[in-house]
Amino acid sequence: MEYRTKQLTRKNGIRSRKIKMSVQCYLLLSVQIIGLVLLSFYPIVWSLKWAFYYYTGVPSETHFVGWQNFIKLFTDDTSYFHSWIITLKFTFIKLPIELALALFIAILVNNRLIKGKTFFRSVYFFPTIIATSIIAVVFSNLFDYYGFINFLLKKVGLISSAIDWISNKNLAMIFLVITSIWANIGTNILYFVAALQNIPNDLYEVARIEGASPVAVFFKITLPMILPVFQIVLLLGINGTLQTGEFVVLLTNGAPGGETLTVLAHIINSYLPGFTNGVINIGYGAALSFVTSIIMCLIGVGYMKLSNKIKNMY
Repeated sequence: MEYRTKQLTRKNGIRSRKIKMSVQCYLLLSVQIIGLVLLSFYPIVWSLKWAFYYYTGVPSETHFVGWQNFIKLFTDDTSYFHSWIITLKFTFIKLPIELALALFIAILVNNRLIKGKTFFRSVYFFPTIIATSIIAVVFSNLFDYYGFINFLLKKVGLISSAIDWISNKNLAMIFLVITSIWANIGTNILYFVAALQNIPNDLYEVARIEGASPVAVFFKITLPMILPVFQIVLLLGINGTLQTGEFVVLLTNGAPGGETLTVLAHIINSYLPGFTNGVINIGYGAALSFVTSIIMCLIGVGYMKLSNKIKNMY
């Protein structure tokens, strides 16, 4: 009887400690959980509700329209799907250049012969902590008709007269790509440097003894070893690039003629109060946002399935 009592007391003590640890964990996570609910879940529910309404912010004009917003989107709104084409074009141009450049710089910075690695990492990461509005102001001035880029290009003889970067859709896209790469490449460099440092040096020593070329070492050792990290970096890059919105609004505002409006920039510019003149149907904008989220989720799921197949090849 006494033994059974001790066993029950011990079990109760263990259960009590587990409950206390669980409470402590939830208390530590409470700020993040509250933020997730208020800043993510609630806006999603709010947006989904108004997607079925004609809603301009004026209560007397608000009325339920059912699936009308979604029907209009898929049958009449060509500008929305055109903005998706621009978004995908921007993604396919930017990501290969950004990731290749980030990996190249990471390999250089990770080289044993390079001194001051911490300084270089800080320099490359610095743009990521600068506000988007400041980056937009800086690069708008750099690529201005009378800006430093045109001055430099004329100085070295590459152009004879100044270029109006946002008057041509291809030049405007190049302007966006260059600016976006500069703003985001630092984070990718840090990811790749961390991955490279986890590769055992013994593998490189064996390859050097066997007489493997630097190209063979890269494709046979370096790339397969960092592939899991590369998979995550690419996913984050796709997700971040597809969600480029305010960046475009601040830099080009869709110029010329809406040819640089990504899908989120199109939604912001056309259906967000304060960014457009006159009466706007916020409910229709909510429907666009919801459909956009679904499409982005499908792209993410498709990428993960494809990347897992590629990873299993190694």
